[in-house]
Amino acid sequence: MTLSLGALLYITIATGMGLLISCFMKSQIAAIFGTSIITLIPATQFSGMIDPVSSLEGIGKWIGHIYPTSHFLTITRGTFSKGLNLFDLPWSFIPLLITIPIVIGLSVFFLKKAGGLNVAYRTKYF
Repeated sequence: MTLSLGALLYITIATGMGLLISCFMKSQIAAIFGTSIITLIPATQFSGMIDPVSSLEGIGKWIGHIYPTSHFLTITRGTFSKGLNLFDLPWSFIPLLITIPIVIGLSVFFLKKAGGLNVAYRTKYF
């Protein structure tokens, strides 16, 4: 249950980040490439996947604490290695819960109208 909830939160954040990045790209290929660069490099370098976040210095440590992958890795390691549950890992779930409305809200704010449909068209014909 703990790992499933953590994975659901992390996937929601990853989807929101993809949507946010696609708001600034002109094509789908550019959005896929940009999303992979912006998400994979920090996820592997600064999240504690290779080196612990506590051993990072400067801006790398700051990115490691902010980036959602480090919190998801803590949930994963705690669940698999120690058998921890949701109530044992609140400080890993709270940043994920805070990040979701921020990323989704920014995505909605920057998202342009698609297909030329506006409110007047929808109310007139539907």
